[in-house]
Amino acid sequence: MKRFNLPCCTIFIVLKTVNAWMPSPYHQHSLYLTNNAAQSAKRNPLFTTLPSRTIPSNQVLFITEKSYETDAMGLNELQTLLRDAVKKENFDEAIRLRDVLAERVSSGAYSPSGESDDKRKKKRLSWRGLGTVPWLEDRLDALGYKFPTTIQINAFESVNTMLGALDDDSSNIADKETLEELIYRKGTPGLNMGVVVSGSTGSGKTLSYLVPMLSTLSESLFTRQRIRVKSEEDIGDAADDLLARVAVQTSPTVRGHGRQQVGGRNTIAIGAAMSSMGKSGTDVKNPLALIVVPSRELGVQTALLLYELVGGSTKKTQTELSGLKNMFKYKGPKGVKIGCILDEEEAKYGLKLQTDVAITTPEHLPKLIRDGDVVPSKLRVIVYDEADLALEQTSDEDLNTLFRDTESERDFSRLTYLVGASVTESLGKLCVKDSVLPEGKSFIATATRFAPLIAEDMNLEKDILQQKATFKDLGMCLDPGLRHERVIAPDNSGLVCLARMLRKELKDYENDLALGKNETMKIQRPKVVVFFPGEEEARAAIEPMRDAMWGEHKLCVLLPKSGVNPLNIMEQFKNGQTSVMLATPNSVRGLDFADLTHVYTLYLPVDDTREYLHLAGRVGRIGQMGSVAGKGGRVTSILRPDEAEQMVELAKELNFNFVDIEYETGEINPEASDVEEMRRYLEDKLTLIGLAQDPVIDLDQAEKNRPSIQYEDDEDEEDAIDK
Repeated sequence: MKRFNLPCCTIFIVLKTVNAWMPSPYHQHSLYLTNNAAQSAKRNPLFTTLPSRTIPSNQVLFITEKSYETDAMGLNELQTLLRDAVKKENFDEAIRLRDVLAERVSSGAYSPSGESDDKRKKKRLSWRGLGTVPWLEDRLDALGYKFPTTIQINAFESVNTMLGALDDDSSNIADKETLEELIYRKGTPGLNMGVVVSGSTGSGKTLSYLVPMLSTLSESLFTRQRIRVKSEEDIGDAADDLLARVAVQTSPTVRGHGRQQVGGRNTIAIGAAMSSMGKSGTDVKNPLALIVVPSRELGVQTALLLYELVGGSTKKTQTELSGLKNMFKYKGPKGVKIGCILDEEEAKYGLKLQTDVAITTPEHLPKLIRDGDVVPSKLRVIVYDEADLALEQTSDEDLNTLFRDTESERDFSRLTYLVGASVTESLGKLCVKDSVLPEGKSFIATATRFAPLIAEDMNLEKDILQQKATFKDLGMCLDPGLRHERVIAPDNSGLVCLARMLRKELKDYENDLALGKNETMKIQRPKVVVFFPGEEEARAAIEPMRDAMWGEHKLCVLLPKSGVNPLNIMEQFKNGQTSVMLATPNSVRGLDFADLTHVYTLYLPVDDTREYLHLAGRVGRIGQMGSVAGKGGRVTSILRPDEAEQMVELAKELNFNFVDIEYETGEINPEASDVEEMRRYLEDKLTLIGLAQDPVIDLDQAEKNRPSIQYEDDEDEEDAIDK
């Protein structure tokens, strides 16, 4: 239960638990700072010149950290260490890591003027330097997103370049035009702009479109707030509930309009879901932005993150303190309405109330357009997240309805984002390519570069061509910091191999704690996702695996199509109530699980390599323990002997290396082993291997082959008894 205390009223909001990202502590280099210097650097640690280290002993702040070699790290792990260093106030290390990131980003930055000197090399590393509206910059800092990731930088810079925001090099932020003002001044109702955001899983792609989206809609959201509040005031206090109704209009909302709320049974904004008595008109009813996602689970995650960005606060308990996330410290537009249509029940009712941002799936998009709940000509931002899959699920007819409109039909300029880790050159065959990614107004943004999108057949000089991008530059994005492993297990022993590896991993963790290694390195209890090819296989494995891991791990299975309460299962795993999740690749695509250390897969998705990319991408994400500075970021494939060579081909296609891990036989010495080890060994044999080797019995054939038994007649038996 979440409670908002407003002047003269109280609004209760029941929300599911949201597991926020928490950085990982590392042991740091020796660093001495005065208390004042530490506070100064804390406000803007990456852009503050640190003072002299000659200070009185009574004002010393001592911090230690271990330095890691950054060359071998992927960008995700490097940015995780940067956040950790800032959190621990180890600003020497933070500045070192900042400079490494600045070089990597600058090397791929596009310069409209062609100058080699990158004037924005350091400036673009902050939200303010990118042009984020001030209220959103403060909110991002309060939520723990103190500075943007490389893919967020490049996605934002793509929009800045298209709008000419980089032409004004004024140092006075107040004198600069906002993105929304630039769109109004430079854009026309028929202007289309497109950005393809292609980056590895866990690199921060969701914020790469949410932050510029809110920055381009900021003034419009403030205007809608004023209109809604004024409409309530105009009807007077006839119902004696004016304050309550105004509070409703100034509370952010995640709603499904009278049905189950986003996040499952326990997520509901009771006060904020009330209908308004005021007549605000259609100018505040139609959505300004549309986000299309391929699954309900991803829609839930996106909605709750957006809810927090616009002032919403989620708590695990009533007594938990919000801190900087408190809604009273929020300075942005209030009462932003997020409408979600993510299942059949919600689709029946549609978006009949006022909505600012709509989130839906391709399945329900046609009905929203047909019913007038989403008016394509009034949309100013359209996002396709996990675009390769979401576009596959959207028919050409629906895409044409959404994007094919003439200039006379358009009310606003439109910015479109196509986002994903596996968007490829197939986007060039999109039926609405010219509308979504118009020539001269489209960019490709990755974690390492951003550049204007051009046609492949353009005849340009080599130097100029290197500054551009084509659809051929798109490809599968697998984080290079992951550690890939292969285990070749005998036939029908995949589950028993998995159980033994889980036990060994847990035992290693306990031994490290006993030896005190947590004092010198990052150690984390194993948290694992295990992938199966389909829901049927995952369902069959949950009971024997739960029995085998009893007392060591709490298991759950995520089955969005056929399971019970998949959203509750997802939240329980996020909150640490379970530690091993059985799932399928598409069921968790795009989802972020904090503190995940290891991914196992009991099959190899050779028919669709995107599945391996997305299952592997649950680890090695920004904020998680990496494979260089820790024991995280591991992806282990447990394969049959006949699948071994397929791993070689997959590694070539996705351009990664793997190591072979020896199969855990689990053999025990009857004389040296204790009773518990022998019991475990026998139970594994019976429940896990036996499960795979149970013979299929043809009962009809068995009946035919059953030998017949001849019995004597009853009369003969009676005669024998009489005698």
